[in-house]
Amino acid sequence: MAHANAERNGLGERFAAVESDWFGAIVGKFDIIVSNPPYIQTEVVASLAPEVRDHDPALALDGGADGLDAYRTIAEHAARHLAEGGIVGVEIGYDQLQVVGQLFEDEGFRVIDRVKDLGGNDRAILFAFGR
Repeated sequence: MAHANAERNGLGERFAAVESDWFGAIVGKFDIIVSNPPYIQTEVVASLAPEVRDHDPALALDGGADGLDAYRTIAEHAARHLAEGGIVGVEIGYDQLQVVGQLFEDEGFRVIDRVKDLGGNDRAILFAFGR
């Protein structure tokens, strides 16, 4: 899908898709790393609205017992793939601002911005590596 979208937008020759389990197959450094990781607690997935639960793959929804599995992996490995001065941006659940921020800070990142959605809920955090 990503490759088709790149082609449709005239970027096919400048785009390379890599299938990877997070950073497992990733080589190189990047100016920007962004992710909309699965962040819903496993026990909550079954109670999601049918238009979400029945149409999004479970892999895209289930963030583990506390909803934070993907954030731990990203926070632990992103710095190795981040170019100097680069940033990391992640979407978060409406109630995850503090805990996700802390996970990244524990790995040496600092929060540089927070973004709210149209409903006024915290929805994304931007990080830079280093103090």
